[in-house]
Amino acid sequence: MQELIRKNKKVSIVYSIMNRKGEILMEVSPYAPVFYLHGYRNENIVPGLENALEGHKEGDVFSVELPFDQAYGPYDKRLLVEVSKEELAPFIDDFWVGGYVESFNDEDFDELSDAERFFKEIEEQHEPDGFIIREIRKNTVILDGNHTYAGMDLIFNVKVISVTDASILELENGYPKEAEDNYDDY
Repeated sequence: MQELIRKNKKVSIVYSIMNRKGEILMEVSPYAPVFYLHGYRNENIVPGLENALEGHKEGDVFSVELPFDQAYGPYDKRLLVEVSKEELAPFIDDFWVGGYVESFNDEDFDELSDAERFFKEIEEQHEPDGFIIREIRKNTVILDGNHTYAGMDLIFNVKVISVTDASILELENGYPKEAEDNYDDY
């Protein structure tokens, strides 16, 4: 009998994301499936998709339409900020639209520069994963801390690759070993 997806199961899936117009926005390759622990509200799977996966089994293929609040959340205009190029220079080598400025994780807040302190405060208030350069002006850059798909209703076309028991270590850590291995590659 095949295992059903439920709390404490390690699950691997592949999927594509489409907008309501039917345009494919993203595809997860079958050669690099997404692994997650079901019931742990992991960062690598949106809440609505995790809820939709409940009760499915290996081999299941389905589509689910998720409103933005069950996918990547609302678009937050407070995460659209203008920053001087000078302040950004320590964090980015080249300015180009679509470029990415990573979030900070510095423990010693007092030793941060003004730009670092600014990003740290934004992160603490709104928890973005990073900032995408949306516009380049003469002396400033417009950064957006929203997820690329924030504010969008999305359709997920999903195939369940595997459903297994999570190890004790995975349950303690709250994420599957494969997710840790992928993280170590970056």
